[in-house]
Amino acid sequence: MLFDSPAFALFLPLMLLLYWGLKGDARRWALLLGSYFFYGWWDWRFCGLLGLSTVVDFLCAAAIGRSTQAASRKRILCISVVMNLGLLATFKYFNFFRDSAAAMLSTLGLHADLPVLNLVLPAGISFYTFQTMSYVIDVYRGEHSEPSLLNFALFVSCFPQLVAGPIVRARDFLPQLQSDRCFDEVDISSGVYRLFRGLFKKMVVADSLGLYVDVVFANPTAYSGVGAWIGLYAYAFQIYMDFSGYTDIAIGAGRLLGLRLAENFDSPYLAVSPSDFWRRWHITLSTWLRDYLYIPLGGSRQSTGRTMRNLMITMTLGGLWHGAAWTFVAWGVYHGLLLVGERVLWGPRRRTTAAQSGLGVHVLSVVAMFHLTCLGWLLFRSPNWQTVLAMLRAMTDFSAGETHGMRIAVVVALCTIAQAVPLIRTLPQRFARIPAFAQGALAGACMWSLLLLSPEGKPFIYFQF
Repeated sequence: MLFDSPAFALFLPLMLLLYWGLKGDARRWALLLGSYFFYGWWDWRFCGLLGLSTVVDFLCAAAIGRSTQAASRKRILCISVVMNLGLLATFKYFNFFRDSAAAMLSTLGLHADLPVLNLVLPAGISFYTFQTMSYVIDVYRGEHSEPSLLNFALFVSCFPQLVAGPIVRARDFLPQLQSDRCFDEVDISSGVYRLFRGLFKKMVVADSLGLYVDVVFANPTAYSGVGAWIGLYAYAFQIYMDFSGYTDIAIGAGRLLGLRLAENFDSPYLAVSPSDFWRRWHITLSTWLRDYLYIPLGGSRQSTGRTMRNLMITMTLGGLWHGAAWTFVAWGVYHGLLLVGERVLWGPRRRTTAAQSGLGVHVLSVVAMFHLTCLGWLLFRSPNWQTVLAMLRAMTDFSAGETHGMRIAVVVALCTIAQAVPLIRTLPQRFARIPAFAQGALAGACMWSLLLLSPEGKPFIYFQF
């Protein structure tokens, strides 16, 4: 079920009425069943896979919690990790590795008739497998395990964050289920604001930008210079507005249920360095990779060479997590090289930040980092290497002056400015302070603008991961 669909517009209020009309386990059961209904709207068969992952990881965590033998605990942890990575490998990466192996054998003059799996990628599998796997790892590290299968199943499947995050940590989410929450007007107004803000970002801004982006990337040879760069800038804000819009809707829906989900974005295009960007972009994924991959590999506690190796491994696998294509792997390698380059130039800790060096240096750092990020998005958006090369040729060809795309350029400029306007950050508090009837009127006006301004809907970009 899509957040920007009529089905969700009907599902959410009915779910809220049922949820707030019940108490205790009845309320949690209603939310669990509603979440499975939400997930099964695409294909009910995927609910079985979600349930399997939930039950196996719950049993593994419980067994680790009971065991006192280190070897036994490690074996159980391995079962959980192998199962979760096995699900990802089967549904998401099998054909990718199969095609890569076949291509490599072909270059060697060998032909192999390798099997192909005709499987549909389950929605959100990359997110909920990371979520359940992190819980088992936390229990293995000594954190308290959850004794209730109902609560754990809700942690995995709660519909606001199920399909595309934010990636929830058990220690943050499970305590919220321990006691019944009361209906809170502040949470409701905050939730309504975040929900409509997310819908506006997705349906009006991201989908409008996407119309131009699709045309440019479908035929880069038709563009040169300014037109190609505007297409790349437009994609940078399309993916940001699309994904942060989804996160806003998820956080807003969670607030309406009395649940607080983690923030996932913090004005990422105002970053002054590669590490600053990853502290601002997809925060729950970057912290997951840090805590469960980078630090276990050794983090920055070892030699400079091993630190750089750990960064490259982490970011390469992070790129692969996003999609089964070599362009995604290259995107991860690219960001790994940026992080390594930052360490080479400034060391593990920068003695002065760009902001402390003066406004001019700060602005130049933001502009430089934004363009480095955009070059990475070129790899992320392109379906193949031919498109990457064609876009690069177009972006470096200023022989023909172009005026098309100027309307999109204005939208991109407004998106850029909006990140730095302090008023934007205070709008939720201002919205909560106005009377309820005014909140309703603004919500109605926003809904009208969505119906009036939004183009034909597109799936959320991160649904493919």
